[in-house]
Amino acid sequence: MSLPESADALVDVAASAPLMVPPGRSALLRFGVVERLVVAQSLLPRDIQLVIVAGHGLQDATHVTGGAVDLTLFRVDGGPPAELPCCHGDPVDPAAPGCLRLLAGALTPSGLFNDPGRWWHWSYGDSPWANATGAAQARYGPVPRL
Repeated sequence: MSLPESADALVDVAASAPLMVPPGRSALLRFGVVERLVVAQSLLPRDIQLVIVAGHGLQDATHVTGGAVDLTLFRVDGGPPAELPCCHGDPVDPAAPGCLRLLAGALTPSGLFNDPGRWWHWSYGDSPWANATGAAQARYGPVPRL
């Protein structure tokens, strides 16, 4: 049995979701991904904020469906967010085990899948997610760049 292509629209996270996107960046994600990220945020400690680094629109093949997101964590202490010592704004830096536990503890139960080779890269509904979860097919196909 195969799953039908989802009609989930792309959502501009910076404009319409209670998630953090760095100033000057856009983050377009499928509605189903945004819902899961909001749930994941609710599972994190109050002083920890998910920060969306990238969504749909990258030239790289892992971001063409709107189902993949690159993110990091920031600590919020009443003022501007301060970077956690374990998670770096530049996702090529290695993350400390504490950061990975926080991410996995919130994102995995929310239904997102982590690319084991890239701690910052999580997805729902795309081909890597389908392969990892045993879904009959991906829920999301490619969306043209806007």
